[in-house]
Amino acid sequence: MIKLKLAEVLARKRLSIVELSDRTGITVRDLEVLRDQKALALRLKTLDCLCRSLGCQPGELIEYVMDES
Repeated sequence: MIKLKLAEVLARKRLSIVELSDRTGITVRDLEVLRDQKALALRLKTLDCLCRSLGCQPGELIEYVMDES
């Protein structure tokens, strides 16, 4: 399972979803979907935009977690 760690990165950077939306141009709703693990896909263009705006690497936003089943 792929886990998006947007909430952790935002907390570490002390940024709100609204601030990140202003920086990236990504809607607050779309960022909430990513933050809340509801996204079914993530475009590389979106990942690039998030990394550039947050000053981080893709590995800081994405984690692979082994499924226990």
